[in-house]
Amino acid sequence: MKAIIGLGNPGPTYRSTRHNVGWFVLDVLAKRWSAGASVTARHSQVARLVIDGEQVFLVRPQTFMNDSGKAVRAFIERDGLGVDEILVIYDDLDLAAGRIRVRPSGSAGGHRGILSIQQHLRELARTTPRIRASAARLEASVAGDAAGAVPSPSPVVEGGSPRVAAMAPAQGRGGGATGGISRLLSRVTSRTGKGEQSGAVARSDETVPFARIKVGIGRPPSGMDAIEFVLGSFTPDDLSLVSGAVDRAADAATDWVREGVRVTMNRHNGSEPPRGAPPVTVADAGGRVVGVDRQTLPPHRP
Repeated sequence: MKAIIGLGNPGPTYRSTRHNVGWFVLDVLAKRWSAGASVTARHSQVARLVIDGEQVFLVRPQTFMNDSGKAVRAFIERDGLGVDEILVIYDDLDLAAGRIRVRPSGSAGGHRGILSIQQHLRELARTTPRIRASAARLEASVAGDAAGAVPSPSPVVEGGSPRVAAMAPAQGRGGGATGGISRLLSRVTSRTGKGEQSGAVARSDETVPFARIKVGIGRPPSGMDAIEFVLGSFTPDDLSLVSGAVDRAADAATDWVREGVRVTMNRHNGSEPPRGAPPVTVADAGGRVVGVDRQTLPPHRP
């Protein structure tokens, strides 16, 4: 079971804005894979689909962007997902319109929605061994081959019942654990006959990793405030490029479900946007983009 989370702001006022491009990608995925009807649960609209036998949830937080972490945390807690089982899709000002980037972790880069998710996951990791274990699995899956190490299972105890759920952080050539999350995962919480033994607690500057796809929207014109820009609609000149990026982000999300984040990064990062891609967005009579045209979607690449 996995979840693809598109960030955006709820309501018709924001439906067509650059900040909601993550929702456009979910529209494409919902059409391609015949998603079921959306239901509202714990601060999100959630639709279910199946990709090659894998159950996948499309999650649209119904909190405003700056509080996205509240919805993501509630969904993870409800369904018992680890951070290696979620993918977040969002807009990126520092990426040219029409480009996408796949990352296994990283800073928020000033994106308030990502900052909120990082804050809530950091808090959750302090008290939930499952989150720390899944963070280790994600790091190991990305760094394992490059570091020349095979991740090994480590026992954790959750809810009083021991199970093998953690993957030991991969070891680099120098012998040290790779990645900043290794410091967070130096110990896991366990329960012994002598009582509870606390694990490492994330420092305020630590982040819990999760895979993400950034969809480039470009920088605002000179003199325009960044907030005004992200809450504005796409210009006609941007439509072709952004439409192609939405389609490729849906391709990348599908590859993530099938093959994981490392393969997806290698396949999609660095590719140039196609020239003259047919628009898949829908504009109203005033030229405002209001979503994705599900009748004119480019064919899905198997």
